Amino acid sequence: MKAANTLKSILGLILFSTISFAAQAQFVFWSEAFSNGCASNCLANTYGGWTIQDNVGGTSGASSNNWYVSCAEEGVAPPGCGSSCIGDPSLHIGSDPGSGGDQGATFNETGIVNATFKRVMSPIISTVGKSNITLKFDFIAFGSAACSDDRAQLQLSADGGATWPVGYQYCLTSTCCGACNGYSQGMWTLYSLALPAAFDNNPNVRVAFHWRNNGNGSGTDPSAAIDDIQLSSPTPLPVTLVSFNAAKEGSKVKLNWVIMAEDNVKAYEVERANESLKFQKIGSVAAIWNQNSGSMKYNFTDAQPLLQSAYYRLKMVDMDGKYTYSKVVRVAADGMQEDLMILTTDAGHGKLNFSVWAGYDMSAVIVMYDLQGKKVAQMPGDFVKGVNEFSLKAGAKLASGNYIIKISSVKAGQLSLLNASKKFLYTE
Repeated sequence: MKAANTLKSILGLILFSTISFAAQAQFVFWSEAFSNGCASNCLANTYGGWTIQDNVGGTSGASSNNWYVSCAEEGVAPPGCGSSCIGDPSLHIGSDPGSGGDQGATFNETGIVNATFKRVMSPIISTVGKSNITLKFDFIAFGSAACSDDRAQLQLSADGGATWPVGYQYCLTSTCCGACNGYSQGMWTLYSLALPAAFDNNPNVRVAFHWRNNGNGSGTDPSAAIDDIQLSSPTPLPVTLVSFNAAKEGSKVKLNWVIMAEDNVKAYEVERANESLKFQKIGSVAAIWNQNSGSMKYNFTDAQPLLQSAYYRLKMVDMDGKYTYSKVVRVAADGMQEDLMILTTDAGHGKLNFSVWAGYDMSAVIVMYDLQGKKVAQMPGDFVKGVNEFSLKAGAKLASGNYIIKISSVKAGQLSLLNASKKFLYTE
């Protein structure tokens, strides 16, 4: 009875909440969390290739408001109320430094001197190989009902910022935590937009946010704040991949895959990586059927496999040069059959990204510690069999140094925890 209760307690901890990773229908191929560790007064054009353009749609005054990236307006998961700095910076429009400085999503509107017409735009984003793209982000925004003034707009460019067509401009409006009377905090809200086809397979996409207030002395606080931008797309295959697996055969590795409804396919490129997950092409198999029905079996032999555990994937390329990837499969080195392994870490400058191998679908608890054993971040998550990618968000600014990430799970039918851990270096 005691063992059963222990298992129940462990599972209760793990299943408290779930976050889906690789099992999601959408694949995030570009994201921006604005994690610069700044408390206030960091202009957006000093951050990660973002650019502020002035006098866009009007003439700014001598003490115009400005775009900042800082936690003076804390990034909060929707639906949550705005907050001052805790540790998660956001992009936001705030007062001119000479008029009180960055105080979060609040702006000055005492007169024409505060008139503001400014666009902040992302670096160029490539969507080559992507289609049916969805843009998502969290935001605060409150402005005129007609979106005519004291307002924020999402603006998109399909030509690297040369033009920003009216058809690609979208008014941003959310509610407040209480009456929107200039004193209440804004409520963080999730925004989602299916991008027009002009943004499919495009190497010159930019995302921007435009703020205007005309300096007439009548404002509509809060202004605007943006956080956690994501561009994602489904991973539509030019074929239906029924199965893909790899297994040792003597001193070689044999890969097999089955295709249904093959159409307009040029080739299947075989890629291999070690635990760094830096894939390289090791061969190619030409598509031979290219018809809309029926099944086809393919195979490829890796005659000189790696001595350590190896990871394989297919790059399925169509006649137009577009491509998509299969799931990743693993062939373990002799004596290595890990059910859970942390493969790669990408940490520094506000990023905490990790890749994990899971030997089966599992729920887990992910915890990050400093070297003194102090818990820095924790979250639950769901992994699917294969390679999973996820990001952690620490609750406060991280100091440079070494940290440890630990993942714990319970395998069905067992009472003991399954653990994986990895030490990594974080640099501001």
